[in-house]
Amino acid sequence: MTFELSIKFQTSFNLSIYNIYMKKRGQIQCVVILLLLLGGGIVAQDQKSNYSLVEIPAPSLKDNLIGTKDVQKIGVYLPPSYLDSDQLFPVVYFLNGYTVEAGEYPKTEAFDSYMKNSKEHEFILIELNGHNLFEGSMYANSPVSGNWEDFIVRDVITYVDSHYKTLAKRESRGISGHSMGGGGTINISLRHPEVFSVAYAMSPAVLANDNLLNGMFKNDSTLVQVQNLSEKMVNVRDEDFSETLQQELKSYDRKITSIFGILAFGSAFSPDLSQPLKIAFPFTMNADGTFSKKEEVLEKWVAGFGNLEEKVKNYKNNLTQYKKIALSCGYQDETPGLLEGSVYFSTLLKEEKIPHSTCWYTGKHSDKVSEQLIGEVFPTMSAYLHGEK
Repeated sequence: MTFELSIKFQTSFNLSIYNIYMKKRGQIQCVVILLLLLGGGIVAQDQKSNYSLVEIPAPSLKDNLIGTKDVQKIGVYLPPSYLDSDQLFPVVYFLNGYTVEAGEYPKTEAFDSYMKNSKEHEFILIELNGHNLFEGSMYANSPVSGNWEDFIVRDVITYVDSHYKTLAKRESRGISGHSMGGGGTINISLRHPEVFSVAYAMSPAVLANDNLLNGMFKNDSTLVQVQNLSEKMVNVRDEDFSETLQQELKSYDRKITSIFGILAFGSAFSPDLSQPLKIAFPFTMNADGTFSKKEEVLEKWVAGFGNLEEKVKNYKNNLTQYKKIALSCGYQDETPGLLEGSVYFSTLLKEEKIPHSTCWYTGKHSDKVSEQLIGEVFPTMSAYLHGEK
């Protein structure tokens, strides 16, 4: 073929291709669109969850004395298929630990990681904070800090079931939490088997002894701070209590072993409206400046996350109604008494022949939360709330 013929052939061939394209371009465009849609379907398989912070009414907190608002934020994690599906979903309610507010450490990475490989076992995750002026409510009902247990089992669940596509029944609800939230998970699950059917407590604040409280009260300087603050509040009128207390607390350290932790624990488990700080403290100041324990008051403080033998016996019938109860804690948990308390709680459950599982792992208090969520908590919730176990 000569050079001239080659050029004519290529020109003729290119014109033919062009003419075919012009005649068939509508069909070609349809094929391209179809391929894009199919590609979009593949992308959708890796679609991430939808996370948002939502303000909801909290009437159970309305009459608290420390300025907690009766509108609270919750974190809402919707699974990947939620927006494109008409199905109803199980719900897991997760209680954050002391000092942690909803949205402060979002669980989106852990949730997305689990949901990516669990498309047939999706659920809605609701994140709660239990946060207040004292950095934590212990998720307890109290005339001082508000009725946080009621907030969860009444206000939050009512809101979620009325605003999202949920399976609104106990068999499809689970409760879990870490640290203070783990303690709240246990206390709430003891009393509310009519609301939840699965409970998983992570590094829970459960006490086999008074080690945690001893840690709070071991420093006399902290006790002096409590005493001094109490004296400042003696003549404060009830209507000025919240605002005055907020101002006074601005200069104090915010830790569980500080005055904040003592006020959080005391307001939740030992409220006494006749006292300057509305709390009965388990110590008294002697004339020489030393402190002595008040055993009858200390029992109330211990009972908050302790008194496990009595709780297990009193609530045995409630505990046996759960499809699944699980506990986990790290061997190196640095929070005084939590590992011992978790192991002891498990022992008591075994003695009463209450089915449960445990996961004791190498780790500290907070360094493996995401790992535990992905590997333990979420799979447990999925299996039992979807009725596979």
